[in-house]
Amino acid sequence: MAAIDRGTIDGRGIPSLALMERAGRESAKRIAAWWKPARAAAKGARGAVASRGVASRPARAGARGVALLLSGRGNNGGDGFVAARHLKAAGFTVRVLVAAEEGALSPDARVTADGCVRARIPVTFLPDPRGWGPGSEAAVAASAAAFLVDALLGTGAAGAPRGAIAAAIEMADASGRPIVSIDIPSGVNATSGHAETPSISADLTVTLAVSKTGLALEPGRSHAGDVEVVDIGIPPDVVSSTVPRMLVADLGWARSLLPPRPLDAHKGSMGRVLVVGGSFGLMGAIALASEAVLRAGAGYSIAAVPASCVDVLESRVVEVVKRGMPETAARTLGIAALEPILEEAMRADVVAIGPGASRNPETEELLRALIERIEGPMVLDADALNAFEGRELKRRHGPMILSPHFGEAARLAGGTVADVSRDPAAWARGFAARSGAIVCLKATPMIIAAPSEPLLLNASGNPGMATAGSGDVLTGTIAGLLAQGLDAPEAAALGCAVHGLAGDVAARRQGMRGMTASDILAALPAALLALESGALDGV
Repeated sequence: MAAIDRGTIDGRGIPSLALMERAGRESAKRIAAWWKPARAAAKGARGAVASRGVASRPARAGARGVALLLSGRGNNGGDGFVAARHLKAAGFTVRVLVAAEEGALSPDARVTADGCVRARIPVTFLPDPRGWGPGSEAAVAASAAAFLVDALLGTGAAGAPRGAIAAAIEMADASGRPIVSIDIPSGVNATSGHAETPSISADLTVTLAVSKTGLALEPGRSHAGDVEVVDIGIPPDVVSSTVPRMLVADLGWARSLLPPRPLDAHKGSMGRVLVVGGSFGLMGAIALASEAVLRAGAGYSIAAVPASCVDVLESRVVEVVKRGMPETAARTLGIAALEPILEEAMRADVVAIGPGASRNPETEELLRALIERIEGPMVLDADALNAFEGRELKRRHGPMILSPHFGEAARLAGGTVADVSRDPAAWARGFAARSGAIVCLKATPMIIAAPSEPLLLNASGNPGMATAGSGDVLTGTIAGLLAQGLDAPEAAALGCAVHGLAGDVAARRQGMRGMTASDILAALPAALLALESGALDGV
């Protein structure tokens, strides 16, 4: 968005003030269309704590109620001043509270603030945080408002809000009133989606010109509420000529990636996958992954597991071929399994490594040796990633796809879960660049990063999929699609989309609560059918 702004203002000579006027006007239109008095009643839970001790007073409203604008000193605040004028013209009684000194406004915000004064809209500057506390003028004004408009911080803000801005956010949250944010909820990072403390939780976010990545990634997505994009007069070719940092892999695009199923297909032509893993007590993981290979459409799935655990897998999955391998005393794969597994790998189109393999030191040594020597495409998950804690993981030969959750990502990078969660997109992009691998980071939503390519954001899936074994199903799904001839980045993106859609199918069948990985696995064929047919609403 910063590049688009520069291209518009500097490259096309469109004044920033003209963009601000359009932004404020279009925001006001959307707010006026959104607001209905019944919305206040629907916010009962928030209204029950309204003002935390400040008595609610009847609003001396115009025809449509009182709108309280909360503005900062920058250009987002300027957008708010413009919106205030247009909301008044639309029939609202409007007041503006500014969390800054009067002399601190940006030049454009100063012009639009003067416009409010000329329109006889009350503008009050409250630079002291105490002016926003319980019982303050601001808190009383909020209690009298129908809704609040957040124009405190824009997309250029970084770090935790401080001073009067922080106090204004806390007051807004305590007011119990519906909140509309202009461009981005204040306190939410527009790039990463990280929500600082404090940050606005909006009911509606009217974002300007294009959607922001921080509105698509959690927790920013939840803080934004409903999101509407408004045109602010930026030339379309300026937008189209700017390379995006992230694309949304929607289901229509995913459908275009589905591999063909020829009439003369046979099991040998539809892809052969070797899945390496399993150990005593963790055989469910490789069972899920190896069956998901077949559910994703591959023709042949072979599981290399500790010899003493073959019977366990045999009783769980009929269609998967089992290969018993040398094992450790702990019934995990032993280093002696290296050559037999490499022989199997030479016959496979794809090798998936890690599900249920354990963190046994000898097993981790085996996994590292396999990853070093296997030359074909690989999908690594779970203990294959854990085996590289404190070690460098890099693609040596063919394509390599990784599917870490935040804990595995932190171990790979030698950091903490907090480091990853603060900006998961940046972590995925950075690790893909360093390792040469394609990274499917289990963020919300899932992020797919390939070296030197825009990030992809998966559009399917739901919270019910937060269940043990779901990642093993994903591993098998990606490996099965990759074995059918897709390029690795496409297999990764399509695998995430199909896996998420299977979770959506399972949720429609029986709800999200109590969903298991086996439910997701069982729903894979229906998900593929729905994706291929386009009958997504009928599942």
